[in-house]
Amino acid sequence: IGDISWKVPTITLRFPSNIPGLQGHHWSNAIAMATPIAHKGVVAGAKVEAMTILDFLLKPELVEQSWDYYKNVQTANQTYEPMISESDKPPTYLNSDIMEEYAPKLKPFYYNEKKYDSYLEQLGIEYPTLRADQNSTVKKYD
Repeated sequence: IGDISWKVPTITLRFPSNIPGLQGHHWSNAIAMATPIAHKGVVAGAKVEAMTILDFLLKPELVEQSWDYYKNVQTANQTYEPMISESDKPPTYLNSDIMEEYAPKLKPFYYNEKKYDSYLEQLGIEYPTLRADQNSTVKKYD
């Protein structure tokens, strides 16, 4: 969440929508997220997030409890010391050479949601790959 968590109460919601144990910020994690089962997990997680937001909008006491916890527990014995100053500029130039070289090469892999139902379909990967005898079992639960 970063610095904002030192200014206001925050919530972190976690939900299963990927393969457990994968390395974060890695292509294997990204491709796994393109699968239909992961999409279902993300949709379920989005519903949880929406309902949580509604709870906070419709129950002001939750907001009050959040501030109470933030002030009296979470930050009661700690003072925030920022690691960067307000005058520090983000070093956007650091990756400019890499982006100049690789951005055009990555463009063909950008997901085209208007043309394909899934990223795997765009890549020409048939998913899920089931035997004929497994199809009826899966359809039973779909």
